[in-house]
Amino acid sequence: MQTRRRNRFDNTGIGFIVGFALPVAVFFVVYLFSNNNVSFFDYMKGLWKLQALIKLGSLCVFLNSAVFMGFIQLKFEKAARGVLGATILYAIFVMISRAF
Repeated sequence: MQTRRRNRFDNTGIGFIVGFALPVAVFFVVYLFSNNNVSFFDYMKGLWKLQALIKLGSLCVFLNSAVFMGFIQLKFEKAARGVLGATILYAIFVMISRAF
């Protein structure tokens, strides 16, 4: 029976950190490449007034599916589990924010 070699990146914590940080980083990149001269907080306030903040956040979280599939292809099941956990937390946040 062949044993699988343990990889230090196949860790639930690392997957959770990647799954949580990637959407935040993408959101900041979208802010930086937007063609405006407003502060970050005014940008977020404007998105909230337009009811686009949650929609943009959901699009940023969509990249987690690519990371999840990448971890699955690399056979990093524990890291993929962490990415899935972070995505579920984002989904819960979106559901709560839609309720209010």
